Amino acid sequence: MRQFSLLLIALLALAMLGGCAQPATNAPAADEPDQGTVIDPPVQLTDFALPSSRGGETIALSDLGGAPTLLFFGYTFCPDVCPTTLSEFKRAKELLGSEGEAAHFVFISVDGERDTPERLARYLQAFDPGFVGLQGDEATLRRIGKEYGLYYEQREVEGTSAAYLIDHSAAAYLIDGQGRLRMVYGYGTPPDVLASGVRRLMQEG
Repeated sequence: MRQFSLLLIALLALAMLGGCAQPATNAPAADEPDQGTVIDPPVQLTDFALPSSRGGETIALSDLGGAPTLLFFGYTFCPDVCPTTLSEFKRAKELLGSEGEAAHFVFISVDGERDTPERLARYLQAFDPGFVGLQGDEATLRRIGKEYGLYYEQREVEGTSAAYLIDHSAAAYLIDGQGRLRMVYGYGTPPDVLASGVRRLMQEG
């Protein structure tokens, strides 16, 4: 059953691929793309620890236990998908009101070479100072990537001042307080849907 769940997640994430080197498309995740896709049964995710935007402090997935987490993979030089998604995270947190302060909003960089903890901190400050940035490294991303259907590929693009851009999967993931993947959301999912998912997990206790 776990292998089937991981395959489902991989297929969903690849279907939600967003190209940072070109305009992203919002591919449907299910019959109702705006509602996200339920992972049933929930998948227990592998724990990992990475340097964070909080002064370089190492933060593990297990450190976020006890409250829902909205997680997204991207990078700070991304021209479109990442800032759009983080803006949607910001609005979702606002819609949650005081409940939003209890939830976690996590951005894991797939560009660890450039996205240092210091750069992540500056970048996320523009969205919400409570957001957590994690500096991904190749070994960790490879170890956990299958569980998220993670895809990313560096490539050079003419007509941009950046040394390179990265195409990457554009799904957002809702994780419960026990570290289990519960929902996968496609790129462009409305903030009220994200907020509703977080609130639903909070109500589960």
